[in-house]
Amino acid sequence: MADQRTGIHVQTIGECWIESINHVLKQGQSHHDGEVGLLEVLGLTLEISAPSVYDPLLSAHGDPTVLSRTLAKFGRGASMPDRPFTYGQRIFDMDGVNQFDWLVERLQYKPDTKSATINLLVPGSTAASLPCLTTLDAKLRKGRLDLQFFFRSQNIFGRQYANLAALAQLQSDLAQRCDTVSGTLRGYVASAHIYSFDVNEARRLVAGDPLRIADKYYEFGPPSTGT
Repeated sequence: MADQRTGIHVQTIGECWIESINHVLKQGQSHHDGEVGLLEVLGLTLEISAPSVYDPLLSAHGDPTVLSRTLAKFGRGASMPDRPFTYGQRIFDMDGVNQFDWLVERLQYKPDTKSATINLLVPGSTAASLPCLTTLDAKLRKGRLDLQFFFRSQNIFGRQYANLAALAQLQSDLAQRCDTVSGTLRGYVASAHIYSFDVNEARRLVAGDPLRIADKYYEFGPPSTGT
């Protein structure tokens, strides 16, 4: 189980999602984003030892539209007219630089490197929307590729599972390019939160109700063009 000192250490993305929801429900402090209330934990660490985009808990309980859209958003050449940017653009074409290929080249040139790290922020940007995922770091250790991440903000109930699935797919693709296999997926969430309009369903989900969630962010969330 999660606690404020050790974070969450599990095998699968689905387990991480349920544990994270439970942790925020129990440990979260009341906060707000504009006029929208939320429960928030500052500084949540996650570690998933066997990440996979194919997860029975996600299939049973996740919103399939959110999952498919997020996977697409991380893809090469991803472009969404209703979004100011996609993660795919920041990863595969950041100001003309393919950062995915840059990671591959760095890892192939020096497999023991500690500096296969990319940033998804535009320095000095004054845009209203900033990526929630800001940093990715890859390490080749013990014959596997570990991927680490930093989220400045993460909607734990409504979006975390899809974010982690997309990262697991990216990790698998990167490992394949480096002729290895995926290892651990781990990272840090600066603001791990559950919006007030999701709290009741979040409690039902961790209680074991046979619930398939539906994303409510665009209907009830704070006014934002964020991703």
